[in-house]
Amino acid sequence: MKNSLQKTYFVSSDIHGFFDEWMNALQEARFDKENPNHILIVLGDIFDRGRQPLEIYEFIRNLPKERRVLVRGNHEQLLKELVKRGFPETHDYHNRTIDTIYQLHGYANENHFEHAYYWDLAGKGVNSKTIEYERLVSKWEEASAQMIKGKLVNEIINWIDSDEWCNYFETERYIFVHSYIPLKQYIDIEKSYELGNFVKYKEDDFREDWRNATEEEWDDAKWGCPWQYEKRGLNKTGKTIVCGHWHTSDFFNNLLYKNDKSKHLDVRVSNPIFKSDKYPGLIGLDACTAATHKVNVLVIQGEEL
Repeated sequence: MKNSLQKTYFVSSDIHGFFDEWMNALQEARFDKENPNHILIVLGDIFDRGRQPLEIYEFIRNLPKERRVLVRGNHEQLLKELVKRGFPETHDYHNRTIDTIYQLHGYANENHFEHAYYWDLAGKGVNSKTIEYERLVSKWEEASAQMIKGKLVNEIINWIDSDEWCNYFETERYIFVHSYIPLKQYIDIEKSYELGNFVKYKEDDFREDWRNATEEEWDDAKWGCPWQYEKRGLNKTGKTIVCGHWHTSDFFNNLLYKNDKSKHLDVRVSNPIFKSDKYPGLIGLDACTAATHKVNVLVIQGEEL
């Protein structure tokens, strides 16, 4: 019988701004925010896509530091890059990173923000149909730039950059990452920047020193495809990698049901936790919440650090 004082870990990933859905999942998993033995592990991508980034931020920050483990994902990386750059690029719209900026300032999304300008001008007696588009865009971009530099946004960036966040968390049996441990190794960072791409001497191969990977190598690892790496047998750590980043229906369809399409899961409907005796080196959590409106929570009891 397990000691009642042992820690219980509640692991989620890729919440993507869906606070209500996350709370429902944590409640179903019986996470108790008042229980000192309940530890929350979040494997990155807490923002973008959903409309409740502020609620997620406040919920996590209100937990004691010793009861939260935060692993950076590629969307934390995208937010940092956007704020550093000071203006959105095409991928910031595709990944909905700019929407997070608007939402943190009280706008539901990009269109809500744009429409707010039309209403503001209409309220001043200006017919929105006769406004020059360039003028609207200029005003919109100027305000966007100010939002990107906003106090709350920079507070969140400083938080993501702090030691409260990490690239991985490791226990006796598990390695918790956003997508995968670093496999690629870059031999000349200065040369890489000069050329505009990383110079590699090994690509997609297990490396014993993965824990000591550079920040650039960890950033690269946040974008990988976990089930493909597992299929190629690239986890030689002796532990199970727990990850998010990639919707789990692909794990099932490509690792377990490849030869039986009648069992294939629909990414828009079903992305349960991937856990299989056939592939013991990998557990996948990403429920593709933007489509399914569900968040997976993995519960691990009695794990030693």
